[in-house]
Amino acid sequence: MRRTTLVSGRFFLVTLRAGMIAALSSGCLMDAGSGGAGGDEPLTERQGAVIGVDQFAYFRSNATGWGVDESTRLFPFPAPGLFSRLYNVTEPWMVTDVDTATVTVTNQLDGWGTSQTFYRASAGVLQVPPGGSPIAATPSSVDPHFKIHYSALGLYRVTTFFTNPVQQAILIESQATACSGICPSGLTCSLLPPAGIPTCSEPPPTGP
Repeated sequence: MRRTTLVSGRFFLVTLRAGMIAALSSGCLMDAGSGGAGGDEPLTERQGAVIGVDQFAYFRSNATGWGVDESTRLFPFPAPGLFSRLYNVTEPWMVTDVDTATVTVTNQLDGWGTSQTFYRASAGVLQVPPGGSPIAATPSSVDPHFKIHYSALGLYRVTTFFTNPVQQAILIESQATACSGICPSGLTCSLLPPAGIPTCSEPPPTGP
């Protein structure tokens, strides 16, 4: 079976999208791992770090959970500064109403550590789709939570962009949106957990 892992480059900000496309111009990665699942622990820490080796990002919400652990941790996406994860939206009220979320960075892998930074989407409410917004660190006096209104239940991928204090953003996509335009005709797109890297493969054979 032919199987090729491709990298998506869809961001709501033109400048960020251009930067992603330039960074990912190499095209595809063959069955790339998502970094952080299993394997050598020091390597996991280096690959999972947002800055250096001791800052880790988590997407905390009602849909993912409120801990700082592997269920909420963002994993490295195959481009500098990108961290993402797949998660399921299963509660109907998240479609009829809104979910609450925040992006949290700590200095400990799967733990609160001794330092925490909380990021809030400047949009206040993310409509998914398109689900994109700049994010910014919040002072202790500001509520770091923002709202997310999903269009449907199902599988979603959240991606954060961390390069410097000026370029920080979040993008939430459904599986269909994340896969849109990724695979050549005749191939089927799926998202590899936990980071949600798009993968193109031949559909299963039909008939006898």
